[in-house]
Amino acid sequence: MSRPISRRMAWAYRLAVALLAVSGTMQMPIASRYRITAVPGLAWLGDFWLTHRLHYAGAIALLALASYLGTRWLLEWRQDFELTRFGRVRVVLLALLMFTGALRMLKNLPGVSFAPAPTMVMDWAHLALALLLGLTALARLGARAAYARARRQAGQGPAGR
Repeated sequence: MSRPISRRMAWAYRLAVALLAVSGTMQMPIASRYRITAVPGLAWLGDFWLTHRLHYAGAIALLALASYLGTRWLLEWRQDFELTRFGRVRVVLLALLMFTGALRMLKNLPGVSFAPAPTMVMDWAHLALALLLGLTALARLGARAAYARARRQAGQGPAGR
């Protein structure tokens, strides 16, 4: 039984998340404030509309990847593999992050407005979820754990962690 996720898919996920992390961070007014834009070659990070479009492109890539992998999981892989605790936490965090991102996108549409308090909660929740996703990834690396493992077959001994 091989890994359900290929190395290519894992790298596509990492690239999408890296693009989202950089573009999302740079949409906050930190690029100019901390003189990141003064570093040669990084002036583009201060362009809000460019980073905004890059964030949407990264979101499209992540949604496409999540849709593909989620469908494959439901149709094929769940019979042979199970999610570990880290895997379940990652799925929940990604789902919540995508939900808050969709709300933020809805707020950006013309003619749609939210009151200031829900907007602030939505913004902070989106940022906190992104931070938690990163911390979970670091914790998983530190624990040398996997996101998924092979299911126990009937007649085999107890599975590891």
